[in-house]
Amino acid sequence: MKVIRMKSMIAGIFIFLLPLVVSGQMFLLQDLPTDKTKLGFHYLRPDFKWGTGISLLSGVYDFSLSIPISSKLSFVGSIPFATLGADWEEDTEGCIGDIYIGIQKRLKSSPDNYFSGSLGIFLPTMPEDKEGPLFVSIYSDYYQLQKYFPQVLTIYGNLAYHHIKENDFIFGGEFGPNVMIPTKGGGDMELYIHYALTAGYRLNYVDLRVELRGFGIITEEVDDFGDRFLHDLAFGIHVNRGRIRPGAFYKIYLKESMREYINGVFGLKVEVIL
Repeated sequence: MKVIRMKSMIAGIFIFLLPLVVSGQMFLLQDLPTDKTKLGFHYLRPDFKWGTGISLLSGVYDFSLSIPISSKLSFVGSIPFATLGADWEEDTEGCIGDIYIGIQKRLKSSPDNYFSGSLGIFLPTMPEDKEGPLFVSIYSDYYQLQKYFPQVLTIYGNLAYHHIKENDFIFGGEFGPNVMIPTKGGGDMELYIHYALTAGYRLNYVDLRVELRGFGIITEEVDDFGDRFLHDLAFGIHVNRGRIRPGAFYKIYLKESMREYINGVFGLKVEVIL
C-alpha cells in the first residue's frame, strides 16, 4: 500500500513539474507556448567599434507576456523600449517601440517534438522623432526590425518546430512573413521574411545553444541582391528549469558592412513562470 502511495505521489510531482521541465526558452527566437502564464525580459546592448562612446544602460529592453487561453492557445504581447545615451548627445533619449499583440497556438506535437504557430500585429506606437533609440535598436536587433519602425503597422506570422529532449542534442527553427504597412505619409506595403535555425545540447539544468537568424527583403528595391539578406549568430547558455530562468548570450552579425561599425551585441534574458 505504501509503495502504491509513493508511486502515486511521484507521478503527481512529475505531472506538476512537467511544464517547468519541458522548457522552450530561446535567446532571440520565439519561445514555445506553455500552459502557464509567463513573463519575459531581455536586454540587448550593442558593442560598437568605437568603444565606450555610449552609456552603460543604452540598448534595447523588451518586456513580454504570455497568458494561456486554453490548453493549446495563448495570448502573447510585448513592449520594446530603446534608449541611447552617448558622448555626442546632450541628453539620454528613450522611447517605447511598436507594441506587439497576438496569439500563439501549439500545433500537433509529440513528447520530444514541438510545433507552434503565431499571428499578431505590431502597432505603430514608436515616435517618429527619436533618432537615437531608432539607431541603437536597428544595430541591436535587425532581425526584429518591425519592433522599431515609426509610423508602420506590421502583420507578423511565425511557424516554429523544436526538438527538445533531456540530456541530448536539441534543434529547431522558425520561419514567417513580416508585412509592413505605412500608416502615415503614403508609401507602399512591403513584404519581408524572417527565418532561423537553432541547435545545442540540453544538460540537467542548463541549455548550451547557438541561434542563426536571417532577415530578408522581398518587395522593396535594393541596389544589390546581397543587400536583401542579413544574418546574425548568437551563442550562450540559459537555465532550463525552475520558475525563474536566466540566460546570457553574445551575438555577432555575419554581414561585413555591419561588422564595420559593431563588434557584436551582449544579451541577457530572464523568463518567469507564474
